[in-house]
Amino acid sequence: MKNLFLLFIFVALVNCSNNNTVFWCGDHPCINKKEKEAYFKKTMIVEVKELKELNKKDVTEIEKITQQARLDEKKRINDERILSKNIKLQEKNKIKNKKKLAKQAKIDAKRIIKEEKKLAKQIEKDERKRFKDEKKLSKKLKKIAKKTSKNESISNKQKIIINNDTKSSSLGLDDFNELKKRIIDKNTLRPYPDINDIPN
Repeated sequence: MKNLFLLFIFVALVNCSNNNTVFWCGDHPCINKKEKEAYFKKTMIVEVKELKELNKKDVTEIEKITQQARLDEKKRINDERILSKNIKLQEKNKIKNKKKLAKQAKIDAKRIIKEEKKLAKQIEKDERKRFKDEKKLSKKLKKIAKKTSKNESISNKQKIIINNDTKSSSLGLDDFNELKKRIIDKNTLRPYPDINDIPN
């Protein structure tokens, strides 16, 4: 009886273990473990289906599905490679652009420094020229001042001579009222100017 019981348990275990199971990745059976793991990482679901005895039509459909799944997997892998290449190319282009921008910024900075130096030299040159012009102008003004002072001294001498002539006359310079009377008498016959007559 003991042997029969052990035989029964052995048969039950053999029947319970089913090797006719297939992992499904979405709408098709998984091609291999890599696809099964990739699908599981993506969706966190993997279905297990039992294979029953299939007729020939079902077998051909499954083969078509598996072939299509293989093609899709190859296409997906190829697309991932192309995408990774594109990403690498974009990274390289970004690095190149950053280098170009840095180089251009350095060139611009050097150009700005040159322009600032040139402008500083021009300002210094203009300042020197202005200083020279001011010196020339001050010399001219001194000459003109000397000439005018000479002219003034000559006119002062003439005034002194005129004053001396007036001293010799009967009127004295100290007598202001007499001088005032004389000027008024002299100008009484003259007409008043027309204030409203303004020349254009």
